[in-house]
Amino acid sequence: MKPEVLYISNEDRNMGGSSLSLMAMLEALGDSVEPVILFREEGPVSRFFREKGYRCLVIPFNRGTFNHKGIVRILRFIPHAISNAFIQHRCIRKVRAEIPGISLVHSNSGTVDIGLAIARKAHVPHIWHIREYLDLGLAQKPFPGWRSWKRKLLRSDLVIAISPGLLEHLGAAANAICLPDAVCHEKDAVLIEEKQPYVLFLAGTVSEVKRPDEAIRIFSGADLGGYTLKIAGNISPQMKETLTLLAGKCGIADRLQFIPFQSDVKGIISNAAAVLVCTGFEGMGRVAIEAMFYGCPVIARNSGGSADVLEHGSYGWLYSNEEEASAMLSKVCTDPSTDQLKESQENAIRKYSIENYAKEILKLYRQLT
Repeated sequence: MKPEVLYISNEDRNMGGSSLSLMAMLEALGDSVEPVILFREEGPVSRFFREKGYRCLVIPFNRGTFNHKGIVRILRFIPHAISNAFIQHRCIRKVRAEIPGISLVHSNSGTVDIGLAIARKAHVPHIWHIREYLDLGLAQKPFPGWRSWKRKLLRSDLVIAISPGLLEHLGAAANAICLPDAVCHEKDAVLIEEKQPYVLFLAGTVSEVKRPDEAIRIFSGADLGGYTLKIAGNISPQMKETLTLLAGKCGIADRLQFIPFQSDVKGIISNAAAVLVCTGFEGMGRVAIEAMFYGCPVIARNSGGSADVLEHGSYGWLYSNEEEASAMLSKVCTDPSTDQLKESQENAIRKYSIENYAKEILKLYRQLT
């Protein structure tokens, strides 16, 4: 009998990296498990998974992070704690009624902690998949605090960090392992030598955390006549206006193009002259890995998962400041190295293919159940 696994999603309105990683994991597992995905609200992400044929539950719950600072945090702490206890308890009760035969709970992000509570009430194992640097990458704090969050990590049956640097950041506890996410199928790898004259900045949600403003300054500093900077992903009207104004100040307003979010990015990445990854402390760096699969040069900030994925410069270019990045971008676009792209692609297939990932996840499930 196949185990029934409850997956806790942290995304509802925007299809970001953690949801794409969850999709790849479920695709890798195939019919080895009976998956059920819990969402806190109805939205594009739950609809996406339903259209793929997965059972989805929409039951309100609170994320495990609290963003207010200073006096606002103090004033709202007790009301939030009371509300949090009520909402979480109601969610746990409804989940247990909906899926009484649950075998395992798999939380898909470090920003949600209700999975541990559900697992404890159901007396089943809990896996916590940590995909982000909460503090350094997202500038968030767990609720009610770091000590409580770390105790929850230790109470989980298994903690999975998606990069070596993230594992080290968590403190390398005895119940934690490093397992990079699956990203693409081996058969999807492609390398187009004749690139189109554009540089790509790609994100599920184009937000300040991803640093699209930095991408604009890097591109303008590279002085690539005839090239376009394409910013792809979900973007708010306010962010789009801010970036358009910045592009005007940098003299590239006529060479900046916005593209809506798309789940299939193979075409847009494989034809790009380069991909910019500007986020500080990416959990792993999914965009960088996709670029490696699809034969596109990667220029990324030298921190977190990006440094791990590019193996400190062996499979891409890592920068510490915008001037370095502009010089790298200019060189990559005018003098590309096909040999390095092939080596990067081979490394990505070896380490991040869906085919290899399924075996590792199933092994962990069987050990716990």
